Formats: sequence, C-alpha cells, structure tokens
Amino acid sequence: MEQVITIKLLGETFKFKADENRKNLEEILSYLMQEVQKVEEQIPAHALKTNKLAIMVMAALNMSKQFVALTSNHSDFLNSVSSRTSKLDEMIRQSNFAGFVDP
Repeated sequence: MEQVITIKLLGETFKFKADENRKNLEEILSYLMQEVQKVEEQIPAHALKTNKLAIMVMAALNMSKQFVALTSNHSDFLNSVSSRTSKLDEMIRQSNFAGFVDP
C-alpha cells in the first residue's frame, strides 16, 4: 500500500511516496537520520546551514561504504559456506563408499 512519508532533515521537510511496510520504513528513516546526525556532529555549528548538501553527500558516502562492506562480507560468507558444504559433502561421500568396501 502506497503512503506519503514526511521526514525532516537538516531543517528541511521532505515528502515522498513509499510502498514499504511501516516497520521497514521506520527502520530506514531512523537509520538515515542517525547517519545524517553523525555527520552533523563532525561539522562545526556555524557551518551547518551553508553545508547541507555536503552533509547529505557525506552521509550518502558513509552509507555507501557500509553497503559495499556488507555486500563484500556477505559474498565472503557465502563463499565460505559453499566451500565448507563441498568439503562436508565430499567427506560424506567418501565415508559412504568406505562402508561398502569389503575388508
């Protein structure tokens, strides 16, 4: 179900349509606001109004870096699981064949 979402960032109000479920939206918006706040805390108070775009770009870059790291970690995890599964499968096959050999 599509809904209109309002969010306030850096003193500006933004509205957008979203079809995500409510729980996901709250998590997404909370995460975005936390990341923007982290960047805001690193910038001197007198520069906040003039550097809104810079703050958003820095937050986007930080989130992109996190996404790439998570994607890489996920890929490494899948490769590790695949490798371990193959080794276990081979061990099971060897033990099954060993049980059929006459002593």
